[in-house]
Amino acid sequence: MCVVIFSLIFWLSDSLIHRFIYKEETFELVPTDVNELWMRTLIIVLLIIIGLVGDSRAKRIDDTERAKREIFLATVSSTQHVLNNLLNQMQLVFLDASKTHKLSDETRKLLEQSIKESKEQVDKLSSVTKLDAKTIKKSVQPD
Repeated sequence: MCVVIFSLIFWLSDSLIHRFIYKEETFELVPTDVNELWMRTLIIVLLIIIGLVGDSRAKRIDDTERAKREIFLATVSSTQHVLNNLLNQMQLVFLDASKTHKLSDETRKLLEQSIKESKEQVDKLSSVTKLDAKTIKKSVQPD
């Protein structure tokens, strides 16, 4: 749509330039000179082609970005599911070991800290909005 508006603005401004700068006697919105008519038409056709190609490329880029986002979200969701299962199982082991007092205090604290950090990293990873390798890797780095 913008290309059509720019084309119309070009056509009108070219007519105005011919009237006021080149001092033509009459204002011609549609030039009577065949050479001038085909030159304006060619420029407008080229503008429209460039606009259509640009729109097509932008749509393709948007589609690619949307697909990347969907893949990322599916991967994060699946990873989160697997990790949540693992963390829940680790918590069961932790609770069971706490009841029987088979864990040393140091091992218990390490297990608690591991569970906490894992949950935090999964939450950070699932909240990434900018999809690039650097941001994704940074999201799971310890603070």
